[in-house]
Amino acid sequence: MQPSSNGNLFFGVVAGLVAAVFAAVVWAAITAATNFQIGYMSIAVGFMVAFAMRFAGRGHDRRFGYSAAILAVFGCLLGNFFAACAQVAHDRHLDVFFVVQRLLPHFFEIIKDTFSGMDLLFYAIGAYFGYKYAIAPPKSAATQQPVQPPPPQSAQT
Repeated sequence: MQPSSNGNLFFGVVAGLVAAVFAAVVWAAITAATNFQIGYMSIAVGFMVAFAMRFAGRGHDRRFGYSAAILAVFGCLLGNFFAACAQVAHDRHLDVFFVVQRLLPHFFEIIKDTFSGMDLLFYAIGAYFGYKYAIAPPKSAATQQPVQPPPPQSAQT
């Protein structure tokens, strides 16, 4: 399998990971600014991961969709973790980066403590959008072959 013919999964995953982290930071910033957890942000995470993978990977098979779904869920979990860190930093008047650094070893405990049933629904929706939009549509036969100019007309007198 050539990377040029079926995309490049490595570049897609790297771009998707960057998009997941960026989306998680945006999610946490919006949550911190509004003091409200917006579950629909998971859809934005799914879209951001999917389009990053689609643009960078240019893949046409399900590996890209599965990878995007996993990265979207990771981005959602990370967004919730960063949001919790932002809340702790705000409540205790600490620097957010300091709180993230201190609480990172307790990532799974924090996710468990802040998890609700609705999170599962929104994570699933984010994963769905990640899967659905990460796979680039195959090029049609018309766009793959160059257009041939019409044959020259013979001049009749």
